[in-house]
Amino acid sequence: MSMRKLSLFGLLCFLLTLPSLAAYEDLEGEVQEIVLENGLRILLLERHEVPVFTFATLVEVGGVNEEQGRTGLAHMFEHMAFKGSQTLGAKDYRKEKKVLEKMDDVYDLLQAERFRGIRADEQRIAALEEEFEELQKQADELVDTNAFGRMVDQNGGVGMNAFTASDMTVYFYSFPSNKLELWALLESDRFVNPVLREFYKERNVVMEERRMRSESQPTGRLIEEALAISFKGHPYGQPVIGHRSDIAAFSRRDAQDFYERHYGAKNTIIAVVGDVYYEELEKLAKKYFSKIPAGSGGIPVRTKEPEQFGERRVTIKDPSQPMIFMGYHIPETVHPDFPACEALSDILGQGRSSRLHSKLVKDSQQALYAATWAGFPGTRFPSLMAVFAAPNQEIPVEELETALDAEIELLVSEGVSEEELAAYKNRGRASFIRGLDSNQGMAMQLVSSESLMGDWREMFRGLEKIDALTLDELNRVAGEIFQKKNRSVAVMVTEKEVGND
Repeated sequence: MSMRKLSLFGLLCFLLTLPSLAAYEDLEGEVQEIVLENGLRILLLERHEVPVFTFATLVEVGGVNEEQGRTGLAHMFEHMAFKGSQTLGAKDYRKEKKVLEKMDDVYDLLQAERFRGIRADEQRIAALEEEFEELQKQADELVDTNAFGRMVDQNGGVGMNAFTASDMTVYFYSFPSNKLELWALLESDRFVNPVLREFYKERNVVMEERRMRSESQPTGRLIEEALAISFKGHPYGQPVIGHRSDIAAFSRRDAQDFYERHYGAKNTIIAVVGDVYYEELEKLAKKYFSKIPAGSGGIPVRTKEPEQFGERRVTIKDPSQPMIFMGYHIPETVHPDFPACEALSDILGQGRSSRLHSKLVKDSQQALYAATWAGFPGTRFPSLMAVFAAPNQEIPVEELETALDAEIELLVSEGVSEEELAAYKNRGRASFIRGLDSNQGMAMQLVSSESLMGDWREMFRGLEKIDALTLDELNRVAGEIFQKKNRSVAVMVTEKEVGND
């Protein structure tokens, strides 16, 4: 494609997005805020085309907020938030409460004995396990299982789900607009009066989830090792799902303590997008969400990742497909250089037009897959520019690493071209506008910007930041971050290539 054709294409893309850009600029003025006395923030964007609304509840707690020995609690409480409350899911809460407290007492004694190691009394362990199982049966008889999910489904709710990440936990689904008060009741109740019922059963579910995602998946094992060597001090190096031994050991009381320290109104942001009117939402918010305790606003993460002075490496032997992960330290999302990091990630390894895909997947066919991400595993704190690739059949992983290094060095030495930057700006503009189309996408962007950037309005500054990027800025940042002393490398090689030790 000639330079003239490329420029005309870019201009056409820009002109085609002008109506959407105008609409997006008006959109910022349509977002309304409700701030309750307890500190909880609610953002509303009214869209009355269809009688539905979507919400996203973001709690500013994730894997990064966990202490050593209790990793995985943020994810565990996410599961617990669907177990109901003192009214929903309870057949006889007073009786259930007594049984659960007795279970906690027995479990504490059981764990204390187990932690004695080789000095443990096996007969005492067996007796306590038998008593615990009997109490579990009694508790099960007092539970209306899945009452929360059933209530949502029966009233027209769709897409009910949640996720826990390094920086946050988010809950979401969509509801008919005539069920707004029911939503306010349900969503507030599970954070005002949560009952951590079926805890140890659900803990087994989480354990299986860890086995499926991390222990049985080569990619999961590789990433866990990569993060562990990338972060010596900062908790980004911990797996969000938790270490197996921590999951096996933590108790219902541990989860309750985690909830009380991190799940407060000051730590919670809700976005509602759809067929909802401000006056009604404000009234319901005061009626229901004001009951959530303010809390302390979360416990700050004190540990900063120390400067890295040399490349770190780990090699894993496995019978699976070989893979490679490179992680370069980059700043957090509010840093002035972060937009440049996102642009470099896109140009280097996102999409079929990126350098890595074009050169290594299509042209040389050395890679089966090659991609990059800026802000891994989170963006609230300084994190990683992640480069992940898998060699094609019969291509040694060492050869692929050499090819990746060559492409990264070329990016640093020759810099980004004007055409690449222009194409990135067009893609960024189109991607941003697509994210505003759906109610769910809009709700997610609002709560994420409010939490990570400190102000939801920052999401509307995104295009300004992209448009302001210059070649000099991108090339400076590339030279600063793409240094071998600034990276960690995790390689998975197949057993047959290296033999058995």
